[in-house]
Amino acid sequence: MTQKIILDIDNALTLPAQDTDDAIALALALVSPELELVGITTCAGNCRTPQSTRNTLRLLEAAGAAGIPVAEGRAAPFLRDRRNHFRYLEQKSAGPQGRYWRDLPTPTPVESKAWANPAHEFIHQALARFPDELIYVALGSLTNLALALLTAPAQAPRIKQVVHMGGSFQPPAGPPFVWSTPDIPDDVWETTLRFNTAFDPEASAVVFRAGIPLTFVTANVTCQVFQRPAHLDRLQTAGTPFHHFLHTYTRPWVTWSMAERRLPGAHMHDPLAVALIIDPTFCRLETLFLDEAAFLKGQAPWLVHDPVGTPVQVATAVDAGRFEAFLAARLTHPVRPIYQQTSRWQKTS
Repeated sequence: MTQKIILDIDNALTLPAQDTDDAIALALALVSPELELVGITTCAGNCRTPQSTRNTLRLLEAAGAAGIPVAEGRAAPFLRDRRNHFRYLEQKSAGPQGRYWRDLPTPTPVESKAWANPAHEFIHQALARFPDELIYVALGSLTNLALALLTAPAQAPRIKQVVHMGGSFQPPAGPPFVWSTPDIPDDVWETTLRFNTAFDPEASAVVFRAGIPLTFVTANVTCQVFQRPAHLDRLQTAGTPFHHFLHTYTRPWVTWSMAERRLPGAHMHDPLAVALIIDPTFCRLETLFLDEAAFLKGQAPWLVHDPVGTPVQVATAVDAGRFEAFLAARLTHPVRPIYQQTSRWQKTS
């Protein structure tokens, strides 16, 4: 059965020293017959929202799928000041770590335009067209969905499911899960950078309280899956302009991740969330509980095993080898022809 989805992404493809996994997640959606991509909304996190919009339009143009609606979302969280977050990311991009991107060709100017109205209005219209069918795949902050829910609360029951790449949990046994990377000092993680669920906590709380079925694809499992050099080689051999575009602009992130983070490749956080809709058996899903009070206080973990708060589905383990093999093979497929039928998608907007 084809699943209808909206992708909400903070797509930093083409920007130096920034994640490429949102772009790979979008590419996976474009080539997968199990999914019908109704539209894309853009958000902030890995980059600023207008940058995500521009990068997304550019990728769709390379795919010959520029007719898919792209609706730009809110540029800032509801209450939090994230200027230091972006200042740090931009300084990092302009610094020595940006050298891995210096030989890239200058991206071509974007010719297509975003949808005329903002992301939350696109969500309203898509839900009106596809009530009870849409899965909202949130690969960045939850700001756009929260704004849609606040401006039209009756829409919440129309959303089939939210799949969100975010959060972490404490395993019942073993050491605490701690996310750290050698290129980013611990004090920056503690004081400056906030991604996905924590980028806009008040918006996340709106979504938590809406009663929509929630599935969290956590950092515990996404940190185990990679795009590796051999996967890039397969992408390059696919031979289409779209695959050449993907290879060109994702290669530096893989190279950088191996050199600077001493990893076997680049983390594929967001593609795992998309793949879980295609095949839920890639991950083990368990019912955990969302402790909203702990989350809003900035305490971790807030996805807990104790029955405190709201029950949610959480990816707690991943078949990493099978997922990586699937992703590498699937990305060599052509973009689905339906996305080149512009009139089909204009009806949504």
